[in-house]
Amino acid sequence: MSKKMEGNEVQRRRAAREARLAGDLPSARKATTGASKQRGTPHADAEPLVTHRGKQRELAEERDERRRTPRVPLPPPGPGRSFRGRGHPAYGPEHARVFTALEVAESRHGGEGAYAPEIARTAGLPVDRTRGILHDLAATHHLVTELQGVDRPDLGTRYESA
Repeated sequence: MSKKMEGNEVQRRRAAREARLAGDLPSARKATTGASKQRGTPHADAEPLVTHRGKQRELAEERDERRRTPRVPLPPPGPGRSFRGRGHPAYGPEHARVFTALEVAESRHGGEGAYAPEIARTAGLPVDRTRGILHDLAATHHLVTELQGVDRPDLGTRYESA
């Protein structure tokens, strides 16, 4: 049996009715034994209780804040790797050269993948050009698999034949 700390049921109902007639919520007047009453009061030396606002309210507030914040346009992409606008290049002699170089590099590592600089040296091509061709072999021709974030520490993308 639980203790009745706020009086008996009749007293609590009366207090709740008076709160509703006054236009307040019974819980706001602490006239109920709901969750708000279960928290207790903080001790004098304890930090004050922080009322949790609830996830839905927090998300709504974040959304409102983002709407109020003006959007800053993104700067144009700087120099670096980009595979956009390349379309779907056909398999050509350079693709065969890089794929063969990948297989040679894999055999040096006992079947493990190789990094683009080593593949580029083996193929006799610049590293940036080799990365583009490796991307074609992976994304368009599905002959190569890109392994990202598999090393600790991360040393970049490794490639292996599919």
